[in-house]
Amino acid sequence: MRYFLLIFLCFCGISASAQWWRIGPLKHKRYPAIAQVKSPFAKKKFKMVPAKVTTPQLTAYTLKNYYDFEKAEMAMMKIMKHNMRYRVYGAASYNFSDLAEMYVEQNRLSEAKWFLLQSNMLSRRQNDDKHTFVNLIRLSSIKMDMGEVSLARQDLLEARAIANSQGWFRESKEIDKKLQSIQGITSIAPKPGLRYAEAVEPLDKSK
Repeated sequence: MRYFLLIFLCFCGISASAQWWRIGPLKHKRYPAIAQVKSPFAKKKFKMVPAKVTTPQLTAYTLKNYYDFEKAEMAMMKIMKHNMRYRVYGAASYNFSDLAEMYVEQNRLSEAKWFLLQSNMLSRRQNDDKHTFVNLIRLSSIKMDMGEVSLARQDLLEARAIANSQGWFRESKEIDKKLQSIQGITSIAPKPGLRYAEAVEPLDKSK
């Protein structure tokens, strides 16, 4: 009996593992292997080149403060008074216009306007038409910023008359363009941020 059981168990084990493997197996469909993608950069050799960095040229710039303006103003005032005292009116006329430019940079247009008017008075006396012409153009620009359109137009008309009399036809055409741009305009709002004039020291005519 023992031998019979042993033979039976051996027979069952062989049939389960080897004899009946084709009955009901899990059959998985095998797909072909995916071809490997060949990179176009695989065989290329790249040479590392150092990047070229250019440093832009920087221009040194010193911010202007009010203390620097006061020093320049005092120095120019001293020169202007010296020229007026000794009646060097031609040089004094340019001193006045230089002072006007300084006040324009400070947005003090009413003071700049006053100094340009003084400069024009002297340049007319010296028959310096070129300086008078430049002053009139600058005055018209300042008056436009102050909202004085009609006065600016008068300065431009006077400047155009000087240009025509001197044969400065290109300058005359430029003035015509400016006159056309303000044609029909009677008044505009003043430029924002204007600083009103402080007490301007009158010229001592006795000197």
